[in-house]
Amino acid sequence: MALLVTGASGFLGSALLPKLLEKGHTVYGLSRHPPAPAENLIPLVGDILQPNLGLKEVPKGIDACHHLAAIHRLGEDKDDSIRKTNIDGTRNVIEFCEEHEIPRLFFCSTAFTQGRNPYERSKAICEEMVRESAIPKVTIFKPSIIMGTKAHFYPGHFSQFVLALIKFHQKADLIRRKVQGTLRLPAFEPVHRVRGNPDGTLNMVQIDQVANAMAKIEKAGDFWLTNPNPPSLKQLMAWISEIAMVRLIIEPKPFKPSVAEMAFHKMTEAFDPYLQGDDFPSDLESCPRITKSFIQDTIKRALG
Repeated sequence: MALLVTGASGFLGSALLPKLLEKGHTVYGLSRHPPAPAENLIPLVGDILQPNLGLKEVPKGIDACHHLAAIHRLGEDKDDSIRKTNIDGTRNVIEFCEEHEIPRLFFCSTAFTQGRNPYERSKAICEEMVRESAIPKVTIFKPSIIMGTKAHFYPGHFSQFVLALIKFHQKADLIRRKVQGTLRLPAFEPVHRVRGNPDGTLNMVQIDQVANAMAKIEKAGDFWLTNPNPPSLKQLMAWISEIAMVRLIIEPKPFKPSVAEMAFHKMTEAFDPYLQGDDFPSDLESCPRITKSFIQDTIKRALG
């Protein structure tokens, strides 16, 4: 088949393209900065925010479109870029498929469409737009938190949260050590509490599992590309503690935060909803567990 892939040079696109090429497809990789040409891979300079996706000439005979391009940001949409890219961009992709009679659309959404932030709301709106389109056959992929690997590393939201914690406490540790030395106080292990559900799970899935499934699934419908055995938040906090050199405690009940805990919370409050746990079905045939070594290796790579 001839496939058009938006966001071809992005994190997920760079992992999906080789899988599609392995299956013998011809792939048109569309992006503002598309991937280099290769056998059966034709780069297209384009932009989903432009009419006709910014293309002056549209390849003939496209059988399907994989729409991956999006902004994955959990905070406020102060510059309106989440709405423009995710919603307006998806509308343009739908209109492009309808105008050029492309009979199939594979849309990459997210498992997190509960509407707790602009990103989640944008993806929920996009799913409805895709379902209500005139495109004959539609497939919606709903991955959870996609984790990078050695082959496809990416400091995603989870790594960003952990890095923010480590850097925050590194600065605080310098002050602690100075005070302890001046006052000759005994050393102590810092404790950091976060509000959340210790028994809840945080669903994370490795990028190769997502890319494999997206390249393989051909049926129409919704497919949950999630981990059937996600780690608990209590487990994750214990694994992170060993790297961060801070004892992390996830508290289910309200508590009076310290000055440091309050300051960190203000920095990372976009992550709050995800510390309550989630519960998703999974359509993955097989999926490796997220282990302590995987999490710690990911953090070490993010630290550089």
